[in-house]
Amino acid sequence: MQLWIGRMGGSSIDVCYEVFSPRGDEPQVCYARSTAVVVMVSTATGRPVRLTDEMRAAWAPVVGEPIVYARRR
Repeated sequence: MQLWIGRMGGSSIDVCYEVFSPRGDEPQVCYARSTAVVVMVSTATGRPVRLTDEMRAAWAPVVGEPIVYARRR
Protein backbone atom coordinates (compact mmCIF):
# COMPACT_ATOMS: atom_id res chain seq x y z
CA MET A 1 0.00 0.00 0.00
CA GLN A 2 1.15 3.52 -0.70
CA LEU A 3 -0.23 6.67 0.82
CA TRP A 4 0.54 10.34 0.44
CA ILE A 5 -1.04 13.76 0.87
CA GLY A 6 -2.58 14.90 -2.39
CA ARG A 7 -3.69 18.34 -1.21
CA MET A 8 -3.46 20.57 1.84
CA GLY A 9 -6.28 23.03 2.37
CA GLY A 10 -6.88 25.58 5.09
CA SER A 11 -7.94 23.06 7.73
CA SER A 12 -7.94 19.78 5.79
CA ILE A 13 -5.69 17.35 3.97
CA ASP A 14 -6.55 14.85 1.24
CA VAL A 15 -4.89 11.52 2.06
CA CYS A 16 -4.49 9.43 -1.11
CA TYR A 17 -4.15 5.64 -1.02
CA GLU A 18 -3.26 2.96 -3.55
CA VAL A 19 -3.47 -0.75 -2.71
CA PHE A 20 -1.30 -3.09 -4.80
CA SER A 21 -0.78 -6.82 -5.19
CA PRO A 22 2.02 -8.24 -3.00
CA ARG A 23 5.60 -7.22 -3.74
CA GLY A 24 7.31 -9.78 -5.89
CA ASP A 25 4.22 -10.22 -8.07
CA GLU A 26 5.15 -9.16 -11.57
CA PRO A 27 3.61 -7.08 -12.87
CA GLN A 28 2.33 -5.49 -9.70
CA VAL A 29 -1.41 -4.73 -9.94
CA CYS A 30 -3.19 -1.72 -8.44
CA TYR A 31 -6.40 -3.08 -6.87
CA ALA A 32 -7.82 0.09 -5.35
CA ARG A 33 -7.38 3.85 -5.20
CA SER A 34 -9.02 6.13 -2.70
CA THR A 35 -8.90 9.61 -1.23
CA ALA A 36 -9.98 10.50 2.31
CA VAL A 37 -10.47 14.08 3.43
CA VAL A 38 -9.19 14.61 6.97
CA VAL A 39 -10.27 17.83 8.71
CA MET A 40 -8.37 19.12 11.73
CA VAL A 41 -10.91 19.89 14.45
CA SER A 42 -10.59 21.54 17.85
CA THR A 43 -11.52 19.10 20.61
CA ALA A 44 -12.73 22.03 22.71
CA THR A 45 -15.10 23.62 20.17
CA GLY A 46 -15.68 20.91 17.56
CA ARG A 47 -14.89 23.47 14.87
CA PRO A 48 -12.23 23.18 12.15
CA VAL A 49 -8.83 24.71 12.92
CA ARG A 50 -6.31 25.94 10.37
CA LEU A 51 -3.22 23.90 9.60
CA THR A 52 -0.15 25.49 11.16
CA ASP A 53 3.08 26.23 9.33
CA GLU A 54 4.70 23.50 11.46
CA MET A 55 2.14 20.92 10.30
CA ARG A 56 2.63 21.92 6.67
CA ALA A 57 6.41 21.68 6.99
CA ALA A 58 6.21 18.26 8.66
CA TRP A 59 3.92 16.87 5.95
CA ALA A 60 5.69 18.53 2.99
CA PRO A 61 7.93 15.48 2.26
CA VAL A 62 4.87 13.27 1.66
CA VAL A 63 2.88 15.65 -0.55
CA GLY A 64 2.38 14.38 -4.08
CA GLU A 65 -0.01 14.59 -7.00
CA PRO A 66 -3.65 14.01 -6.04
CA ILE A 67 -5.53 11.07 -7.54
CA VAL A 68 -7.55 12.19 -10.55
CA TYR A 69 -10.88 10.43 -10.83
CA ALA A 70 -12.95 10.05 -13.98
CA ARG A 71 -16.16 12.03 -13.90
CA ARG A 72 -19.43 10.18 -13.69
CA ARG A 73 -22.05 10.89 -16.31
